[in-house]
Amino acid sequence: MNVMDANALLMGGGVKSVNWKDNPIGHTVIGTIAETPKVEQMKKFNSDELDFWPSGDPKMQIVVTLQTDQRDPANEQDDGKRRLHISPRMMSPVREAVQRIGAKGLEIGGRLAVRRVGGSGAVGDPYTFAAEYGAPAIDPGSLLGGNGGGQPAQAPVSPAPAAPAAPMLTPAAPAAPAAAQSLGITQPAAGAIPCPAGMDPEKWAALPEMQQRAIAAAMAPTAGAGIPF
Repeated sequence: MNVMDANALLMGGGVKSVNWKDNPIGHTVIGTIAETPKVEQMKKFNSDELDFWPSGDPKMQIVVTLQTDQRDPANEQDDGKRRLHISPRMMSPVREAVQRIGAKGLEIGGRLAVRRVGGSGAVGDPYTFAAEYGAPAIDPGSLLGGNGGGQPAQAPVSPAPAAPAAPMLTPAAPAAPAAAQSLGITQPAAGAIPCPAGMDPEKWAALPEMQQRAIAAAMAPTAGAGIPF
C-alpha cells in the first residue's frame, strides 16, 4: 500500500523524492528527519506495478522525509524537504549507521546522510550506498525536569535524622574484687564490721552492731604483741 501524506496530496505533488538516477557516484543526501518514518510497498523498476519477492511476500521499503539544504531554483515553493526511499539494499548501511551510535532506530530530529558509492542502477548492477546517522539533539529543557523556568530543578531535601536520645544509664552495683569473686567470698557491705577470724560469719552477721564492735575491740591485738599461730 502506498502511503501518502494528506497535505501533500492536497497541495499537489507533495515532497520531492531523492534522485539517484541523474546524479553520479558520490552524490550525497544529508538532512534532519522531519516526520516519523513510514513503511510502504515497493514498485517494480521503472513501473507503477507493486513488487513482490519470489515467495509472494511484498517487497517493503522505509520512506523517510528529510529536511535538507537542497533547493530547486525552478520551484519557489521548494522548502528543501526530500523523501528518501530506503530500499532493502540501502537498509543494511543505514542499519549499521544506527547501530554504530547505539540508537534504537530512526527518529524525528535525527540527522541522516546517505551517499551513493557504486552501481549504475541497471539490472544486475544495483546502486550501493554508505550511510551515517546522528541521534536527535537533547533538549536542555528535558534535563531540567520540564520546569520551564530556566533553573535546574531542586532535588527534594530530606529532613535531617533526629539525634538518638541519650540512653538512660542505671548505675551498676560496685563489683567485688576479682580475687574474692573467684573464691566465692562475700565481701561485707560498706561500713560493716569485718567478721573476726575463727568466728562463723552467719552468726557474726546476726549480732547487733554494738556487740560486734565490742567483740572486735576485745579481739584486736595490742600494740607490740606478736601474731599468734
